[in-house]
Amino acid sequence: MKKLLLYIYLLILLLALSANPAIALRCGNDLITEGDTTSKVKVVLKNNGGEIIEKEYVGSQGDRTINSRTKGTVNLKTKRHHTSGSHTSSAVSGEKWLISAPSGYGRPYCYELTFVGSVLKEIGSGVECK
Repeated sequence: MKKLLLYIYLLILLLALSANPAIALRCGNDLITEGDTTSKVKVVLKNNGGEIIEKEYVGSQGDRTINSRTKGTVNLKTKRHHTSGSHTSSAVSGEKWLISAPSGYGRPYCYELTFVGSVLKEIGSGVECK
């Protein structure tokens, strides 16, 4: 009975660990990780033969969300709480990049990177570029 419980716990642990989204991607000999700046990502791509395929600028202007392309927009407003109990909204600009990054398998993979301000916040899963 103890062995069965141990196997169940190990299985749950493995499933929990495998469900986490990627927080880094390999680009040639370097890594691009969440928290990197746009300038660092550009340098890593340049040094390893990667490239930015497409950029989508996302941001807010007043109450409207603006977007440079017709693809879906992302509302990047943040609420700030004041000690007096009032709330204010401020607009944070963002970008979505589609990049091509060389892999260790000899062919590039494409990833969607989401930046808030100039900081990488999310790395999408990789697909083979065509």
